[in-house]
Amino acid sequence: MPYLSFYLKYRPRTFAEIVGQRHVTQTLANAVKAGRIAHAYLFCGPRGTGKTSTARALAKALNCEKGPTPEPCLECESCRRIADGTALDVVEIDAASNRGIDEIRALREKVALAPTDARMKVYIVDEVHMLTGEAFNAFLKTLEEPPAHVVFVLATTEPHRVLPTILSRCQRFDFHRVSVADIEATVRGIAEKEGLKIDDKAVTMLAHAADGAVRDALTLLDQAAAYAEDEIGPEVITEILGGIDFDLVAEFAEVFGRGEIGPALSLLERVVAEGKDLKQLLMGLIGHYRNLLVLTVDRRAAERLALPEEVVRRTVEQAKALSAEEVVRVLDLLAETDREMRFTSQPRLLVELCLVRICRTRGRPVRAEKEKQAAEPARPAEEAPPPSESEDEAEETAPAEGLAAIRHRWDEVIADLRQRKHGSEAAFILEAAPEELSDDVLTLGFRQQFHYDQMAKNQKRMALVAEAVERVTGQTVRIKCRFAEGKTPEKEGPGPRGRKGPKQIEDVMSLFPGSEVVDE
Repeated sequence: MPYLSFYLKYRPRTFAEIVGQRHVTQTLANAVKAGRIAHAYLFCGPRGTGKTSTARALAKALNCEKGPTPEPCLECESCRRIADGTALDVVEIDAASNRGIDEIRALREKVALAPTDARMKVYIVDEVHMLTGEAFNAFLKTLEEPPAHVVFVLATTEPHRVLPTILSRCQRFDFHRVSVADIEATVRGIAEKEGLKIDDKAVTMLAHAADGAVRDALTLLDQAAAYAEDEIGPEVITEILGGIDFDLVAEFAEVFGRGEIGPALSLLERVVAEGKDLKQLLMGLIGHYRNLLVLTVDRRAAERLALPEEVVRRTVEQAKALSAEEVVRVLDLLAETDREMRFTSQPRLLVELCLVRICRTRGRPVRAEKEKQAAEPARPAEEAPPPSESEDEAEETAPAEGLAAIRHRWDEVIADLRQRKHGSEAAFILEAAPEELSDDVLTLGFRQQFHYDQMAKNQKRMALVAEAVERVTGQTVRIKCRFAEGKTPEKEGPGPRGRKGPKQIEDVMSLFPGSEVVDE
């Protein structure tokens, strides 16, 4: 006898065996019991959530020799044929490969024929959204007024692609992603029946990887059972998924928290050396920071994470040291890198740049620091130690509070411009520095003539930088540009044979690191 995979061997046979879709199965069971069967149903939902299995269970309920009954016997000839896929009156159609008008015309002709040996004819049309517009239109009349002995069940993962005229002729049921707890219970039950030893943490990892699809969970369990020599542990699930384990993701988060660029790049080197997928690394980090965001917003949300106790504990500890603003900033950088991965030929370099930016923008938000300082009671004057001469000098030369805030978060201003697709502006102010803030006028000092010219002569670019400063620091400013600490840029004419002068060559080389001048 050929080997049956777990998802085929343990495929639900009745309404009661469908996992996590009680709102659907209970309604259908009551309809069968009351004799209120609709002529057409539309089952919508993600893959692996039980749409086709529910359609087969409905066919058994209608055609069981002891029925119609919501609890088919599974032993009569009709139930066995439906389970084996050999019932002549239960027809499954793959709309992805039978999507034209000719196939629908043939279906219309067969619908009129009486059942061969069953009580009802049931047509299950899978991926119905793949039908062409002409095929949908040809199907309308049959779907609206089928013979009394016919029931249509249309299944789709993309209901928005089904014509409204079709939707209005069906009873619609939306299948939900199955909860992690339900998938865990299903996996444990099947593992026990199969005599498999599986670690609790591995069960949770497998349930999360299934992303709400029971079928995916059973497929992974089948693969893990074949891979493991003894017990199925977390390392087995990590290996077969080719993914990133939580310990590594948490280690990245701790390095980010300390702002350590070197260790972050060393961790990435380890990921690459182990042959891990960088896309999986980004997804793991995004998932972890999503959990951190939930915890920074609501500290009591730990129980809703549905993660192992050790993982929850470590995540909660990391969340205590972060603010929601910091977590959102990291998520933005990770999401931007994930989007750009599709268009780059050097994914590793892209991820390295992302890690550097995350580490460089690490720091408690200035606003939070100000609020903390404002909340602290002022020290009485008599307790304050007398200022020393060096402190007096420091106070005289210290920048205004607004300028200090802008300097402190200047990297964030540049990152904000990049995130909003203003890469040119970000590049031009990369080497600039906020030098003075007076009457809401922020003066930027430029060391490169080319950068100065591109900003000082373009009001729109200066306005974009001002908007970025306001978004990051909350301060409304106008931008003024200054070259080389107030010196007017020198005009340089072309050299011999029309070649550009030395300063212009330096500007070009600054835009293209690694370039060199070659004499003619």
